Amino acid sequence: MSDTSRIAFERSGHTAIVRFNRPEKMNALDMATFAEILKIQQEIAADNTIRVVILTAAGDNFCAGLDVQGVMTDPNAVETLLSKPEDYQLAEAKALGNYVQQVVVGWQQLKVPVIASLNGYVFGGGLQIALGADFRIAHAECQLSVMEIRWGIIPDMGISVVAPSVIARDQLKLLAMTGDRISGTRALELGLVTQVEDSPEDAALTLAENLSYKNPQAVQSIKQLFNSENLSPSESLALEEHLQRQILFSPNQMEAVQANLQKRKPEFN
Repeated sequence: MSDTSRIAFERSGHTAIVRFNRPEKMNALDMATFAEILKIQQEIAADNTIRVVILTAAGDNFCAGLDVQGVMTDPNAVETLLSKPEDYQLAEAKALGNYVQQVVVGWQQLKVPVIASLNGYVFGGGLQIALGADFRIAHAECQLSVMEIRWGIIPDMGISVVAPSVIARDQLKLLAMTGDRISGTRALELGLVTQVEDSPEDAALTLAENLSYKNPQAVQSIKQLFNSENLSPSESLALEEHLQRQILFSPNQMEAVQANLQKRKPEFN
């Protein structure tokens, strides 16, 4: 794995830990951070030994959003962010959206589950990145905001794809139109986060360990199944059957059965 001035990327067993590493700027997103996220997404996708990803941050804040002074004042930077990323290949999936949107939806394209650990400020682009994760574990007192309206713009990092499945559409529009801050506790009530914990990163590590001891083929298929929201009922049922047929009697599935019967930890390929 690799360390940069913007992102720290490390391994703990089968878990990849992606840590925003700009605490002196409240982990605000600049061009270097965007580029490193896209690189890391591709690195994770190419590593079949990774079973879970944790998104977290150094310091007291997950991410305060866009580094407006460093990005919005540069027309070339803005044009880059609104264009397709060059040479981006995430496993079999190419970039769905533009450069800045892929920073968010890329986490959804990964086959493995992604857990976001949220502390302090989770604003604007930082919140959208968190919404790209499959699970969000927040501190009760962290502050979340769809902040873009305060700068007179719309949230445009893929929020229209990743958010409607976790929060009611009217509540999402209200947050986006007002830019109001809400606490982790209120976010849980709205469905914006998965759970609230005193130590979100410890809870994320515990969940990651739990998931790493499940059949990785089944975990990945569950993510694929429930992320396929635009299918018709018949297509969804067909996908369920297709995924199950791939798993049944496979080596990992049989290992899950044997480990359960023998009351031991499984050893998956």
